[in-house]
Amino acid sequence: MQDQDSGAVIDFEVIDELRLALGSEVEQLINMFLDDTPMLIARLEAAALAPDLDMLREVAHSLKSSSANLGAMALSGAAKRVELGVRTGTLDRPAVAVAMVSREFTRACEALRALNIASARPEPAV
Repeated sequence: MQDQDSGAVIDFEVIDELRLALGSEVEQLINMFLDDTPMLIARLEAAALAPDLDMLREVAHSLKSSSANLGAMALSGAAKRVELGVRTGTLDRPAVAVAMVSREFTRACEALRALNIASARPEPAV
């Protein structure tokens, strides 16, 4: 994967640090993120359509933090752009910005699921 500065989908150093701290519970954390985040995306979409800028900012902030905690840096960055755009009054097309967040979530899902599957595989016998 790419490094964090160039828009990495997942920062594997964050995952490695989580693994050191949490051991196998990291998979549970990833699964909880994958299960809970679609609800946040749906709330973002509804807030963009309403438009409810306070809700948009609040949910984007939450998503920015939760995704960064799991190393989903491109998703965190997309959510940050929404949050900052609302705060500064420069978010011209909320629905487009939220679509980008949704796209990054899809990419993060694929990477995290692949990581979860890979870590669940037994070590090959030597």
